[in-house]
Amino acid sequence: MGTIRFRLTLWYAFIFLLSGLALLLLVYVLVGRAFPAQDPAFVEAVGQRAGVPRLRDALREGAPFGRPPPRDDGRDLAILDLLEESRLTAREQALRQLVTQSSLALGLMSVASLGAGWLIAGRMLRPVSNITGTVRRISAEQLHERVALDGPDDELKELADQFDAMLDRLDEAFRAQRDFVANASHELRTPLAVMRAELDVTYGDPNATPEEMRASAEVVRRAIGRAEALVTALLTLERADAPLSSRTPVDLAERARGILDARAADAAARGIEVRTTLLAAPVEGDPVLLDRLIENLIANAIAYNLDDGWIEVESGASGGVTTLRVANAGTSIDPAAAEGLFERFRRLDNSRSRESGGYGLGLAIVRAVARHHGGEAHARALPGGGLEITVTIPTA
Repeated sequence: MGTIRFRLTLWYAFIFLLSGLALLLLVYVLVGRAFPAQDPAFVEAVGQRAGVPRLRDALREGAPFGRPPPRDDGRDLAILDLLEESRLTAREQALRQLVTQSSLALGLMSVASLGAGWLIAGRMLRPVSNITGTVRRISAEQLHERVALDGPDDELKELADQFDAMLDRLDEAFRAQRDFVANASHELRTPLAVMRAELDVTYGDPNATPEEMRASAEVVRRAIGRAEALVTALLTLERADAPLSSRTPVDLAERARGILDARAADAAARGIEVRTTLLAAPVEGDPVLLDRLIENLIANAIAYNLDDGWIEVESGASGGVTTLRVANAGTSIDPAAAEGLFERFRRLDNSRSRESGGYGLGLAIVRAVARHHGGEAHARALPGGGLEITVTIPTA
């Protein structure tokens, strides 16, 4: 009895009953006004039909119909009073019958309105039942279910469409999470397997020399470093996905200068020319994450560059938007695949095993940090080869 359908049915019946009572009251008043209790026009109408205007005055003056009756004869007046009394009685009976019969009809229609309201409420709430059924069938493994409600573009259709859109986002999020866990597990398994193999080989050889032990320890150390780098990248992604707790003024230009100075030796070792146009680029946010964004951009620009290539780093602020642009020479990239480089564990060569390569999380962190600060990151393949990354963040 506590369902929405039952409550809607009661509301329908109540509104119908209330409207019927208001209509009955209005009809009663109108009928009462049409036949008033005191109606001088009734006597005059009788006189007009008898051919005697102003009949009551004529009776009182003793000259009805042109023949004056005796002064003490009041029968005509009594007859006229009887007619008036009969009119009042007929009026009262008509109003009583109107109230009785209308009330009976209103009661019967109110009962019928309960049945009609129950059917109408059920029909109107049928889409809600479809949505409820879909929700019951949905689980983490069955996010493909959709309401797919047909019908007019009303509020329930909009609700079902928004629900389907939410399921689309959830399905995509769960799929991305499964892929992320699978890729992270694979990446972590590789250095762990290397460490275990080295330890098994070294400790399984009773004649292992100190040099071999040191070489094995070096392999294990490098494997630990790669695992640590992966865990650090994963923690950075998790931090970038969390809400921004505090904001600190940061100048991206100053941060970029410091990181370029720190990586100058790496660029010089490959003969890479670094060109900078660093204008003030003020933002507010997490300094650690913003440093990681810039460091990833410059590290990628060096790692995926050509020997004797070039890097351009530009920054500035205009129209309430701070921009950081990093471009580098490199191999040709399919323009359609440029935006896909922001996907997690995505690399230019789809390789994950090269010792010199990363894990494909660098640009994913860049976009995550940019969005974390209310901005965005975009990639563009350069016509002559190479890549351009542009990050935009609201100016502080």
